[in-house]
Amino acid sequence: MIHSRFMSTTITLKELSKLLDVSISTISKALNDSHEISESTKQRIREMATLHNYQPNKLAVSLKSGKTRTIGVIIPSIQNYFFAQVLFGIEKVIADSDYNIIVSITQESLEKERKAVRTFSHGLVDGIIVALAEETQIRKESEHFDTAMKLKKPVVMFDRVFKDFPCDKVQVNDYQIVHDATRQLLKSGRKQVVLVTTIQNLSVGVSRAKGYADATPNGVQLEGTSETIDTILEDYIKSHPADAIIALDEDASLAALRVTKKLKKAIPEEVAIIGYASEKMAMNLSPTLTTLNQHGTIIGQKTAKILLEKLKVGSKELTNEAVETTLESRETS
Repeated sequence: MIHSRFMSTTITLKELSKLLDVSISTISKALNDSHEISESTKQRIREMATLHNYQPNKLAVSLKSGKTRTIGVIIPSIQNYFFAQVLFGIEKVIADSDYNIIVSITQESLEKERKAVRTFSHGLVDGIIVALAEETQIRKESEHFDTAMKLKKPVVMFDRVFKDFPCDKVQVNDYQIVHDATRQLLKSGRKQVVLVTTIQNLSVGVSRAKGYADATPNGVQLEGTSETIDTILEDYIKSHPADAIIALDEDASLAALRVTKKLKKAIPEEVAIIGYASEKMAMNLSPTLTTLNQHGTIIGQKTAKILLEKLKVGSKELTNEAVETTLESRETS
């Protein structure tokens, strides 16, 4: 009878080989379910490996194969509900594969993004999923992604992307959905639809703003930060007859609700509001907020599937997929 203390101790591949009186190669093939090894031998080796708590050296396997079976995910923030949903979608797909994920948060910093890409590219992951940091987009720097691609680490960008960078991308129809939402407000009888944004420096913010501008050439775009946008919007509404607001991000959406309530404007009778916010938040606001839903979970699933396929097949053909944003009508419009 084998002592329980010995049974709980890990054993090396070499020791397992001696114990079973078979080669290390035979054990490795058996544990990887090779057709070269008989079922009876596989069973005997697996039982002994389990009995002695054999654990394969993942680092050694990675070094030998050149694969880490890990995907790096780089996002600007985990507090933003959209990115949390994307991460959830990525995890759902990766959980059903033989890959793991490792996540880096840039906090909108170019330097943190550079560091994450550099660390990931030098042997830590097999591929990278990323939404660009705000500073990266402002400074238009993509050299760190060039380096990753040269090291044969495929990159999939989502939502915030470099339009001309040669990698796979998953985007949303930012331009079209804001254009359509603006036209819908105008067709319903609204005379002055005002755009409010705090993401004017991001590619998604630029696309959304262009959709608005093309729908109403004489429109007004108010830009600010999360700290200043309330004051900017309040000052404008006090002196102009705005009767509808399209807010391009969560901070701007909440500012629109706060300001219209503060100025005692009836919503949506006097001022209609369409914005961006999580479905949970939108449903719990008073009045409930009409939103443009980006479907973050679907975006996450698509990015993960694209990268897994790229790692599996090794195709050089680039994919550029779109996920349709939808208008979810509620009490503010």
